[in-house]
Amino acid sequence: MAQINDMAGVKSQYARTTGLNTRIFLHDKYSENRQPFGDWIVGHYVIPRGSRVLELGCGTGVMWRGHLDLVDGSELILSDFSQAMLDAARQNLGDQPNVRYERIDIQKIPYPDESFHVVIANMMLYHAPDLDGAIREARRVLKPGGRFYCATFGEHGHNWHIAQMLAEYGVRWETAAPFTLQNGAARLSACFSHVERIDREDALRVTDAGDLADYVLSCVGISGLEGMTRERLSGIFQTKMTHGALRLPKEYGLFICQ
Repeated sequence: MAQINDMAGVKSQYARTTGLNTRIFLHDKYSENRQPFGDWIVGHYVIPRGSRVLELGCGTGVMWRGHLDLVDGSELILSDFSQAMLDAARQNLGDQPNVRYERIDIQKIPYPDESFHVVIANMMLYHAPDLDGAIREARRVLKPGGRFYCATFGEHGHNWHIAQMLAEYGVRWETAAPFTLQNGAARLSACFSHVERIDREDALRVTDAGDLADYVLSCVGISGLEGMTRERLSGIFQTKMTHGALRLPKEYGLFICQ
């Protein structure tokens, strides 16, 4: 089974944008909370004019679409360890005079101490093999009084519910992660004196079982999928539907650290 923080599996998962786009699509199409997750996260950012901002693990950059006004008069560095993700981010956001795209590993950030007013690492810290080291690096490059934003998932969200549905078929999903809403504050408190957790209310209401099958097949951290075709997964999910839909509670939130 590919572990959620096994770098070989993670690099394979993010070598192309296809899998990430599949997961984004599911949330965009079926989330009951119609405010996009990225808009919800960005809505919590405080970025004073003249700031230097570093985002680690920016992915395809879609969270910044329509929000680059937040960094008017500031410098934004969008980084990822995957060149494919950086290429997609550049395509999505274009070349801006105050935006740079850099390939960076959060475990070894190539900047001096106290370089940034804001550091962001959304939905990615659980992938770091050395989580505590990654958090220390984010703290190291943050200026005094700066803010560190990091979104993550909870331990009993939609993936946990999907795992329950597939357990009888021998499918196992790694639901215990090194950085979740439940354990994240304790890990962050080792480096930050103030850690605030903000939860988002939401759920998925999936009406096309094929879309959910595509989502499952795009994820790491799953074992027992050998022989599980898209058609078979779709059939299993179809039998679980009530009144033509599957409702899967989500558990996501954001930590704001100073």
